[in-house]
Amino acid sequence: MKKISPFIVLFLFFASCNLPVDNIEYEQQLVAFMNLQAGLHISADTLTLNLTHEIDEKHEENESWVSGANAVIIINPDTNPDTLQMLEVEARPGHYVVNDSTTHTQGGQTYRLIVSTEDHFIQAETTIPGEITLESVQVDDLWDCEGSTVVDSIDLHIDDNDMMTLLVAYTTGDLSLLTVDTLEYKTANCYTSSFTSMPYFALQWSSEFAPAMLRTTTFALQDTISNVIIDTTLSAHAFKGHMLVDENGNKYWPNPTVWNFSVEEMYYGWLAFNYYGYNMIIIEATDQAFANYYAGDPLQINQYIMPNSNIDGGLGLFSSTSSAFFFVFIKPEE
Repeated sequence: MKKISPFIVLFLFFASCNLPVDNIEYEQQLVAFMNLQAGLHISADTLTLNLTHEIDEKHEENESWVSGANAVIIINPDTNPDTLQMLEVEARPGHYVVNDSTTHTQGGQTYRLIVSTEDHFIQAETTIPGEITLESVQVDDLWDCEGSTVVDSIDLHIDDNDMMTLLVAYTTGDLSLLTVDTLEYKTANCYTSSFTSMPYFALQWSSEFAPAMLRTTTFALQDTISNVIIDTTLSAHAFKGHMLVDENGNKYWPNPTVWNFSVEEMYYGWLAFNYYGYNMIIIEATDQAFANYYAGDPLQINQYIMPNSNIDGGLGLFSSTSSAFFFVFIKPEE
């Protein structure tokens, strides 16, 4: 029996394939980004507008900001509309803000963004998530680490650390003004082996309106070389990534660290902290547009997968978040 050459098989296979030959014509689009934060003045949020670039077009020194656009935000457009005009920030092309220091964004309300230029028209909507409430809870019997099966709750001191206290502490550098619980960064293998390791504390959240997604950000307020948590173990490489090295050979971690999640109970352990000292933890409840945008390629692995934009007629994201924050002090293991 004659054997068929594999080269003939490959030739017949490729010959039978109809490869796409359509040329997709590039169309320049308007890109808008803006996130409204519940409870804050709407004037604190900035809209950015720029144009897209062709794939072979250099953009590092050509950001193509869009000036002279007509941009408005309509509050509750389908019930009792209130229109706010946006103005371009002086000396910052493509950046627009609402010139209104009295209007606060409110949970449950819908906001519509409308932008028109000479060549483009876009619009998008977001519904502000409700206020988010945080509570640290005790967890029993989910772990067994060094003879301990209990994760104790901590005091978040949320009422003790309002925005004014944070502002004064941060601008003066006197972080002792903050009221915090102190946690020990434990290094036993059952605490530092994976994302399922025993945590240092647990957190529950609640909200009047169910958020589409939540985001937790840990911001080390004392991210100095002397406070960095050195960890070059295989577990750290696998779950935290590789430590960075500066021009003087000093190891450090990126700051802040951000995680997206959609569970009702969050566990904070070794992966949440990269520096000793004061750490600020921010929990954000996001709207549906925010969740959809990051659902396309959340790990940013495939550069050819476009994010799920809610900008009708363009690209980008018009979203909103509601946030709460607290502080902890991380100390080395004794």
